[in-house]
Amino acid sequence: MEGYSSDGSTSFFSSRMADGWDLISTEFGLVEGSDINGGVTDSVSDHQRLNQGETSEASYQTTSGGGGGGRAKLTPAQRKENKRLSDYKYRQKRKITADEQAAEIKHLKEENEQLNAENSRLKQKIELLLPHGQLEHQCVSAQDHHGSRPEASDRLSSLQTNELKNLQQKNSEAGTCSNDDTSISDLLMKIDADQTVLRFPHFSGLDGKHVTIGKYCLPLSLHPTLKLIIKVYGDVAATSKMNPRVTESIYRVLCASIKEMHDLRLEQITECRILKWRDAIKIALRGNFKVNFSMEHLKKIACAYIGLMEHQKLEEVALRISKLEAELSASKKEHSKICEQSKVYMDTAKEFIGKAVSLGMFKAENRCLEERNRRRHRMMHLDYLEQSINEYKRENTQIMTAIQVTTQRYLDIETENIVLRAELSELSARLQSLNEIESISLMKESNDGTGGGIQS
Repeated sequence: MEGYSSDGSTSFFSSRMADGWDLISTEFGLVEGSDINGGVTDSVSDHQRLNQGETSEASYQTTSGGGGGGRAKLTPAQRKENKRLSDYKYRQKRKITADEQAAEIKHLKEENEQLNAENSRLKQKIELLLPHGQLEHQCVSAQDHHGSRPEASDRLSSLQTNELKNLQQKNSEAGTCSNDDTSISDLLMKIDADQTVLRFPHFSGLDGKHVTIGKYCLPLSLHPTLKLIIKVYGDVAATSKMNPRVTESIYRVLCASIKEMHDLRLEQITECRILKWRDAIKIALRGNFKVNFSMEHLKKIACAYIGLMEHQKLEEVALRISKLEAELSASKKEHSKICEQSKVYMDTAKEFIGKAVSLGMFKAENRCLEERNRRRHRMMHLDYLEQSINEYKRENTQIMTAIQVTTQRYLDIETENIVLRAELSELSARLQSLNEIESISLMKESNDGTGGGIQS
């Protein structure tokens, strides 16, 4: 929820906006200029002053109410009530101070993470800019030169560290801020994030002469920016209900951030600077300043910054690709050169591969050995052929035997078939004779029946 910190206490803007911005200038002074480490000491002294003030006020009320001559003593209930009120105010101040310290710690952690990311990015750039293996070669040569003396290696390490720091400082002065992929992709989310506690950002060059323009007294360096804002957008603080001192403080950081946008190029912008501008604009928005135009433009700047970082990545990848292509081309040339120069040696090596290295030393003996080897190989080949022929003969004999057995079985089957056919013919003849006998008997029976009927 906007206006509340993580422990439930109200932040600076939300706690003061509801009751008419009372004591807001004091709080702005704490956030803008006071030291965080000294906040607890100030709170303790304020607590002591509050106790003294409450005691004297209660004594005055008791004296005026009693109407007596001397200073009346406080009752135990009054002392207890005064102590409770003073303790409550002291706790409230301590809670506000704790919120401010927590916000400061969070901001310092973010800056530390950004510096670590920048350090890693610088190391990668050093590896890309130096030729391949040059850094390792320098380290090895330095160690060989100085021997195993620890002071020499320590001196080399310190020189490398100083060189890295100098390069990091030059990069910081040039205004290039390097971040990892996660921080770059989260930049727009950080701009849109709803922060419960906002710190007044610090801008340099605002300590000079102050001049009044209309209702506002700002440093002379910010007057052109203020005039331009009023000319184009009018008085953006017209709808704000804050007191003049707070309005001037917000106008100061707002104009300072817009002036930096005007003075810097895209190559000089860092993520830290974008977040500083975000804080200034969000403070103005919470103060009911009509500065939505500046927030929209800040988002465009963030998109351009992300695009620039991605373009730098592409250039680094292209540089790495070109280096790899150059190394590949050099390796191919070296391969061709080695093949051309060492062809004779490699051909000679092929003659000895798999053979005794004494080959060719005794040529006559070697010829006899070669002839003997050829004969042995020929005999081995003839033996193999003879074994193969014998194997084929055995297989042929087995096949012929199988054919004979099969033929004999076929003949037996044919003979059995002939016998069965003869039996079938005989049975057919017998069946035919039986049929004839049966027909004759039927005819006789029919004739006998017909003759008996005629006689009767």
